[in-house]
Amino acid sequence: KQAKVFRYLSKGHTLSEKSAFNIFGVGNLRATMSDIKPHVSSLGFTVKRTTGRTGETRYGLLTDR
Repeated sequence: KQAKVFRYLSKGHTLSEKSAFNIFGVGNLRATMSDIKPHVSSLGFTVKRTTGRTGETRYGLLTDR
């Protein structure tokens, strides 16, 4: 699931807890993002956390280039 989330986010998409569950079956997106953070930073990405229009937390990736 972590690899699928990473691939999705690396294409420029963002994920909320609800969308991560619906698309990938991820029950705890915060923990998943914490787990993949060291891996994505070694690949030149930074995890970005924002607030969506309805107040939900959304995660995305920024390139460090």
